[in-house]
Amino acid sequence: MAKPPAGKKSAPPSKKSTPKPAAPKKAAGSVAPARKAAPAKKAPAASTKPAKPVKAVKAAAPPKAKAPAKTPAKAESQPATPTPTDTVLTDKQQRFVDEYMVDMNATQAAIRAGYSPHTANEQGSQLLAKLSIQRALNAARKEQQERTQITADGVLREAWNIVTADTRELVELKTGCCRCCYGEGHKWQRTVGEMNRDREKWVEKGHNPAEFDEQGGIGFNPLRAPHAECPECGGDGHARVVLKDTRYLSEKGVALYAGAKQTQFGIEVKTHDKSPYAEKLFRHLGLYEKDNDQKTDPLASLLQRIASGSGNGFKPVADDPERPAASMPMRPDEPDDGS
Repeated sequence: MAKPPAGKKSAPPSKKSTPKPAAPKKAAGSVAPARKAAPAKKAPAASTKPAKPVKAVKAAAPPKAKAPAKTPAKAESQPATPTPTDTVLTDKQQRFVDEYMVDMNATQAAIRAGYSPHTANEQGSQLLAKLSIQRALNAARKEQQERTQITADGVLREAWNIVTADTRELVELKTGCCRCCYGEGHKWQRTVGEMNRDREKWVEKGHNPAEFDEQGGIGFNPLRAPHAECPECGGDGHARVVLKDTRYLSEKGVALYAGAKQTQFGIEVKTHDKSPYAEKLFRHLGLYEKDNDQKTDPLASLLQRIASGSGNGFKPVADDPERPAASMPMRPDEPDDGS
């Protein structure tokens, strides 16, 4: 009796083992629709694949453009490296630079620097052609300009001031009325001081003060304009030279002023000659070159044609109407063909 119930109890464990794999199948069946939807998610991933090469091309393009920009920078930095070595000068070369700045004479500077006088001319030209010497001279000129405050612009400005200065700032010719322009009856007119002095002299000589001739009276002023109806000057007045005070000259007037001296005839005011400064300015501005380009010398052009041609500077003319018929070359007769 005890065995059958034991057999019954063994059956259920076999049944329990079979449903365990069935349960996961049902669970797999229920989850399966979700897994089938997964391929749909993979489809858009496939569509993104063509976009990847496009992004890769765009990313690759910028580095190619940057590569050439780096190469010229390296090329520019390469010539800059030897520059420090070019600026190194020997003691004799530095002495040549110092001596050249004294008088700008390469031959004499080379001799004073210690080079042989027999080859100083060649040595001077060779030294000036060196890049290191040129840089040293440029640096020395800049230092000299800073010390002396002398620059090319300042020299040009000074020359321009001399050329464009007005000489009337130094000496002026003024024309005023004469003694008879505004006198009574156009007679000789005095100032108040002159009238008093002349009257005192008249009395000192023992003359009667009542008989003193006042002529045109008093009130003469040389600054007044000439009288148009004056019978003495005819309205032209009287000219006088006026020297200006050099303390109040303008910048151009100071540049033009060259000094003054006392002579037996008066004071002589000296000025700088404008012609050489004007010529230097013309050359600096290239006005002579432009003028020469516009002009042609007929004799020079004729000689040039003679030298470049067969010796005849005149161009031949095929049919000259003024040429006489006798001097025309005779043409050979054409051969008779028997017709």
